[in-house]
Amino acid sequence: MRLSGDDEERSTGSMPVMYMILAVGVFILFILLVVYFTNGGGRTPRRGTGSAARATQAPDVSEDGEETGEGGDDLDTLYKENRLRAEDLDIWNMYQDSTLIVEEKPSPSPSPEASHEPTEEEKAADGRHTEVTYRDGTKEWIEISEDIPLYKYDLTNMKITNGKMEYILDGEKCSWLGIELSKDSGKVNFESLHDNGVDFVMLKLGSRGYETGLLNLDESFVSNIAAAKKAGMEIGIIFFSQAVNTQEAVAEAEFVINNLEGYEISYPIAFDMEYIPNDESRIDTLDEEQKTRIAEAFLDRIESEGYRGILYGNKSWLLTELVPDKLLLEYDVLLSNQEPVPNYPYEFKMWKYAVNQEVYGVEKKVAYIISFVDYTRK
Repeated sequence: MRLSGDDEERSTGSMPVMYMILAVGVFILFILLVVYFTNGGGRTPRRGTGSAARATQAPDVSEDGEETGEGGDDLDTLYKENRLRAEDLDIWNMYQDSTLIVEEKPSPSPSPEASHEPTEEEKAADGRHTEVTYRDGTKEWIEISEDIPLYKYDLTNMKITNGKMEYILDGEKCSWLGIELSKDSGKVNFESLHDNGVDFVMLKLGSRGYETGLLNLDESFVSNIAAAKKAGMEIGIIFFSQAVNTQEAVAEAEFVINNLEGYEISYPIAFDMEYIPNDESRIDTLDEEQKTRIAEAFLDRIESEGYRGILYGNKSWLLTELVPDKLLLEYDVLLSNQEPVPNYPYEFKMWKYAVNQEVYGVEKKVAYIISFVDYTRK
């Protein structure tokens, strides 16, 4: 049986619980309000602190359909007012005193075009190559050096009459005709040569044996030089070398100088070194550098005595058996080339242009030489 006092006790006991719940709720509300206001609730967010959050909220739409932000601002205004800047981000403060260096990658250079190796036909036609023949018979197109002077004769001005060549410029003869003589030429009538337009003779003085290495005086030299001087002809000299070192080259020059004592010559002394066809010779094992030094030693000694030295040879010898940029810049050249037009590119002062020629006054056939220089004036 319930007594009336029981309800009063229950009612009185439940009241503290309700007050406690209410107090907890008020406390929680107070905490939330403190947090809210502490985090800027109810205030316009500062630039750089609420921008990211606001950017994620859906924009308001005005009556005319334009998007607006809070307070009726349009998106452009909202963007301008809340745009993030470098100074609003704390991380940038770490680098305020630093300089940002952006390393640019170099732009790739265009790949070079593959070099084109000229064909044989292109080399033959480009005017920058010349063909040479080596001793073994192989041929090659080599580049013409820009450091060695080229010959500048206009060969269309050449005039040949009965085998005798003249170089004519502006109607005037600018060349001198000569022949090459040795014991192999037989008897020579120098007066007849002079009367028939031969201006000078290149006399073979002697040679070194290509097997024995002995120095030999040409059997006809003494009689030829005496008769040529008596006929009033200008005289040059040829020596056939087989020196294998510079000492032998100087000895050959001394041999020439000694045998010219008592004679006056006006044309050059030619250094002639050649292989022996179909036979072995002393110089077969020499390389280009060795042959070049031998030629220099001979010509230097000759010129030290006041004579004029000249380098004798055909195109292939001058360009493949010697070092051309050492000799062709220092000495005149007597070119042996029987082509109608010389295919030798560099400057030459004398040209042996024809062999096996019948010449009035000479017993056997000889070679013609034309000189583009009057050496009597040098």
